[in-house]
Amino acid sequence: KTTSTLSALYCSAFLSVAQAVITVQSEPRIIKELAGGDLGITATLLANTSGLVGLIGIIINQIGGKFSDALGRKPFLLLGPAANVFFGVLMYRYSKHRRVVLPVRILRAILTTFSSTVMLTAAMADIVSGVQLSAAISKMGAAVGAAIVATPFLETLILQRFKMQTAYLALSSLGMAHVLFSLVSVPETLVKSQRKNWSSVLQLSSINPFGFLNIFRRGSFALQKMTMIQTLQMCLEGKNLSELVELWKREHLDWSVEQSRNFVMIYGTLSILSGIFITPMFLKKLSARGFTSATNLLNLLGFLLRGLKESSWVFLLAVIPMLPGVNGVSATALKSISTDLATAEGFGKGEFSAWTNNLRALAGAAATVLYGNYYAWCKRKGIYQGTTFAVAGLLGAALPELLLCLTRDSELRREKVQTGKN
Repeated sequence: KTTSTLSALYCSAFLSVAQAVITVQSEPRIIKELAGGDLGITATLLANTSGLVGLIGIIINQIGGKFSDALGRKPFLLLGPAANVFFGVLMYRYSKHRRVVLPVRILRAILTTFSSTVMLTAAMADIVSGVQLSAAISKMGAAVGAAIVATPFLETLILQRFKMQTAYLALSSLGMAHVLFSLVSVPETLVKSQRKNWSSVLQLSSINPFGFLNIFRRGSFALQKMTMIQTLQMCLEGKNLSELVELWKREHLDWSVEQSRNFVMIYGTLSILSGIFITPMFLKKLSARGFTSATNLLNLLGFLLRGLKESSWVFLLAVIPMLPGVNGVSATALKSISTDLATAEGFGKGEFSAWTNNLRALAGAAATVLYGNYYAWCKRKGIYQGTTFAVAGLLGAALPELLLCLTRDSELRREKVQTGKN
């Protein structure tokens, strides 16, 4: 039963990512049109709306994570896909209206992320733990890669034959398919005996968007360090860099829609293979410290190379070192340890998942705003915009590696430790 449930969750992850990726080329182009073709304004709009996603998302993650500990995961797994059915139609109808496009872009990203990342992580933690949870997270990464491979092909077909905004009708269709799949195939993972009572859920603290500070008030020093390392690593998540990468491909590498599609499909295929073979091998052969350090350094190398030169070959070759730890996979080993430790220290799994995702959202918001505005500043000042990738590498790989170096081996453990700073 556990295996079949995990398989259903992987499929749910695939469909969630498909909904996120289906407009990866269309949406920046639509926003560029709304910005009058100005690349600097486009970068700023993309960055600032993504930043708002992170800031508003922490409230949704906090409330939803707490409520899921009492109501179960399934209703919240359905929330994002159901909303996307409506959002897709709305965006198609009003794609020329900035006052519709930008707010809906924000809401769509918030709800899609909550129903996928937050709830899927909590659902998996309900049924597996320890090494099994690490393996499940890795396999979910393969499902994410599969969605990244398949979806751009569909979007390219749409862009070649229809108006750009037609991709939003595909979003609605994917959302409907996801809703139907979840209703039929995804079981509830949180049994009633493990749910929290309503008295604890309905406390005022349930709607406190800064509830994650409990990790630093009540959690052990070891839990705090691991959480901060993972938070910094999430600055390199694909969603925080997707608009920057699209601008780079179209405006600096002069790639066509078909070339961009081919890259995304090849990159997704490599991500799948990495998730199936390379990442599990790293997890098996290396300690948690070794895995985290290796993927941090490889990510740093990849991002330093990525913007080194306005060259397609340099951009493509930079992908290779990033594969074992790209898109937040570098946090896999510490994520399972910190989840087990948080549970041992008395935190609810849904609650802790929401808190860590709130931190992730804040980091993503700050990172996205930094990347976009730094890029726009470089363009205004005549500075080479490829340095934006180096900034990302320093923030999402070098800084967490420095913090890992300051963490003792005795702190990287799953069992309960004394709370507070030691």
